Amino acid sequence: MDLLHRVLLTALGAFSVFYALVKISLGYWKRRGILHEKPKFLWGNIKGVLNGKRHVQDALHDIYAGYKGRAPFVGFYACLKPFILVLDLKLVHQIVFTDAGHFTSRGLYSNPSGEPLSANLLQLDGHKWRALHAKSAEVFTPANVHKLLARLTQISSRIQSDLGRESLQTRNISELVAAYSVDVMASMAFGLAGQDHQEFAKWTRNYWADFKLWQAYLALEFPLIARLLQYKSYAEPATAYFQKVALSQLQAQRRRDRQPLQTFLQLYSNADQPLDDVVIASQAFGFLLAGLAPLNAALGFCLYELARQPELQDRTRLEIKRTLDQHGGQVTAECLRELRYAKQVLNETLRLHTPYPFLVRRATKEFELPGSVFVIARGNGVLIPTAAIHRDPEIYEEPERFDPDRFEEEAKRSRPPAAFLPFGDGLRGCIAARFAEQQLLVGLVELLKGHRYAPCAETTIPMEYDNRRLLLMPKSDIKLSVERID
Repeated sequence: MDLLHRVLLTALGAFSVFYALVKISLGYWKRRGILHEKPKFLWGNIKGVLNGKRHVQDALHDIYAGYKGRAPFVGFYACLKPFILVLDLKLVHQIVFTDAGHFTSRGLYSNPSGEPLSANLLQLDGHKWRALHAKSAEVFTPANVHKLLARLTQISSRIQSDLGRESLQTRNISELVAAYSVDVMASMAFGLAGQDHQEFAKWTRNYWADFKLWQAYLALEFPLIARLLQYKSYAEPATAYFQKVALSQLQAQRRRDRQPLQTFLQLYSNADQPLDDVVIASQAFGFLLAGLAPLNAALGFCLYELARQPELQDRTRLEIKRTLDQHGGQVTAECLRELRYAKQVLNETLRLHTPYPFLVRRATKEFELPGSVFVIARGNGVLIPTAAIHRDPEIYEEPERFDPDRFEEEAKRSRPPAAFLPFGDGLRGCIAARFAEQQLLVGLVELLKGHRYAPCAETTIPMEYDNRRLLLMPKSDIKLSVERID
């Protein structure tokens, strides 16, 4: 009985300490006197997100819509972790552009010593990120991206063979665009020849195999402990494969003389002061990590929207065919520059179906908002709710409607520059954004020039998103009717 009494007292004491720590964590914004959404015990302001009942985009949108106009930012909790949720576009512009030096960190978990491929631009912070960013900025110049176009158009031609010669068929569009994106990543980020893409595709589906959200959250909250325990963000067999491929391709390309520029690996290894091979491999993995799923989703969503509005699809196809005819059927840099409406279609897709529903930053210095009493403290996490901004009716009239004319030059000039941030921007924006835009445009040209798309019995209308993913992805594969145009 005495033993049972001690066990109960110990359990009660442990629970009391735990309860006190939770209440202290969830009292951060109240102690600072910051306007905030009242948090739920343990879940903070994301109740329903972790169990897949709602998407994180919806949680952020509800708070954004409820508090916008009352303050430049509002306090927010992701479970027990406090964040600032930015509500004012002027503040977004300051964080991303004018005062970006105060927000150069993302605060993501990385462990280069135990997991070398986590030493990529997406995950690194501090002086390691600064050095790597400076080197990458030298690599991803407009001139270098232009040089990669010939290889990109060559890869995109596979789309026609994947579609085949059938005059009318029902196709899984998600699988179709995924095959294109995997080919691009395998060829241009890792330097693989076509015959090696099958195994590469397998590992792109499996590197999250061991992912557990609660472990990732604890690693984010307690990075020092996670490193001591050698926590791995990705499945080790997958990262071992990607590292082996990148290193072997780097060695192989050095044995070949005067090879044409075709891969990111070449761009990095041909630099005046090239990076260590393992660091280059980590950048190739970073491009896969940051780009594969979002670009797949963007192209799939784009065809879905055009299938539902055939007049917009015909207008886009007419521009593509006319422009290709003027350039001898070749997709050149000049040809892409002239595809103004196709770019508007892609931008409207990225607005309505924003792949990254939020951008994350961490204040590396205390930041006092000009002309106000508001202060973002050093170390505060900052969330910019891009998807909520992209669907704000005060910025985009009838935001649920797909309308590429929103991105005509005059319409763009009427909006604040921070009103459209699909790839982020500024210091911590996507370093390969130009290439990503080029990849989407080349893919769209190849998909539309010879085929027409329409909804079919298996098309999910309206679109449903996968609540289990942080990125905005379709809940089920997009399927459409595809008609060949002779």
